[in-house]
Amino acid sequence: MGLSNSTLMGLKVFEPRSIHGTSLEFFEFLKYETKPFRTYSIVPKDNVFKAISKSVKIKQTTKTKSQTIKQFEEFLQNLDKTLFVKNSQDELSEIKWDEIDHFCSLLRLIERSDERKVRWALYNQYVSGNLKISNVKLSNVLKEFKIKNLEKILIKILKAETSSGLDAEFDGTVFTINHQPGDKLVSHYLADAIEEPSRRSPGDLEKEILELIDEGSYSNQEISQALLIDEGLASRTISKLRDQGKIILSSFGQRGIRYFTTNCDNCPFGTTKSSCRKEALSFIISAFMNDFKVNLTANDFDSVDTNQALLKIKRIIMMARKEKNTKLERNLSENLDNVLSKVVDKFIDIESPNKKSPDVPEINLEVSSNLSNLPLLYQLGLRKGAQSGIHLMDEILHQASKSINKEERVKIKKHALIEANKFLKNLGLDKKDTN
Repeated sequence: MGLSNSTLMGLKVFEPRSIHGTSLEFFEFLKYETKPFRTYSIVPKDNVFKAISKSVKIKQTTKTKSQTIKQFEEFLQNLDKTLFVKNSQDELSEIKWDEIDHFCSLLRLIERSDERKVRWALYNQYVSGNLKISNVKLSNVLKEFKIKNLEKILIKILKAETSSGLDAEFDGTVFTINHQPGDKLVSHYLADAIEEPSRRSPGDLEKEILELIDEGSYSNQEISQALLIDEGLASRTISKLRDQGKIILSSFGQRGIRYFTTNCDNCPFGTTKSSCRKEALSFIISAFMNDFKVNLTANDFDSVDTNQALLKIKRIIMMARKEKNTKLERNLSENLDNVLSKVVDKFIDIESPNKKSPDVPEINLEVSSNLSNLPLLYQLGLRKGAQSGIHLMDEILHQASKSINKEERVKIKKHALIEANKFLKNLGLDKKDTN
């Protein structure tokens, strides 16, 4: 099954540079920020323009409102040519939301692959009537992407498609298509693989999925995102693995999404539960000794009931051992810390006595239960921070015993424990450790 006619038309009307221009922003706006309009058969443009002004998908830092609207109007004219929508002066009608969403996802898929970009450029040139497509022309069409191995990609495409029936040749400088202009078969030779969800062999894909879910439960959607494959392909592969008894249903998640886990009683890797656990423990214990000079034993992991949980810990440690001194890793860690810190600040409000009654001397924390949605490792860091804060306060009160009487010290510590436990409760972690 190849690309739909509307998708092919979209690849004809829009050029590869659309990924770096405003077109992708506008597609993502239509996909993610138009929920209020999707039930309407006709949408007034004024409503759309108002939504654009609030959009987080459209970068407006260097644009005036009129410039953004003008660019969006030009985008709508092209969108009309693709038959995704009927664009008139004051309204949008006959909107094919599914086609728009699909094409938006396709652009993101193309963004991850140089071969997909080259195929798009070849197809775009062919449907424009160009049967002899030079490297210089392709490089110009793809200049925003700075593709270094263009010739190798063209040779790969030629080899794959001529074996399927495409009549074409490449002499190192010009890619020549020996078909009549407008031959629909050529469009599919060049463009169908753009949407191909995965070039992995079935065996490789099954192995990757098994390795992923051997470390925890994942939904089809999460597997699709983690391995960059189509959700339909993930679902079909999961069903095949279930039929073979290699995985079992773990639980049901939100909206009935199914989560799966490796079947230890029928291990797809031919490993016993005991040897799997010993291997994981050996890696974890060695890593802590080599990296932190911390001596752990197997007894420290008695509370870890399942091998999947142990393998997840192993994966976290493996990721933590990655090189941290590169520019990329430093930038990532600094900005992630900055973003999560802002999130936590928004979740916590410290109420002074003046906010309520001056007769109540205590300072109270207002903590959002959304704290429990933070990444697990960040939650653990917050827990240790709360515990350390309590211990530090306890030591300060002890040192100040001459200036603060025992009754006041006990009162302060009791209130601090109440507030800290409130914080940990909303964090979703056990509060007993602060006592």
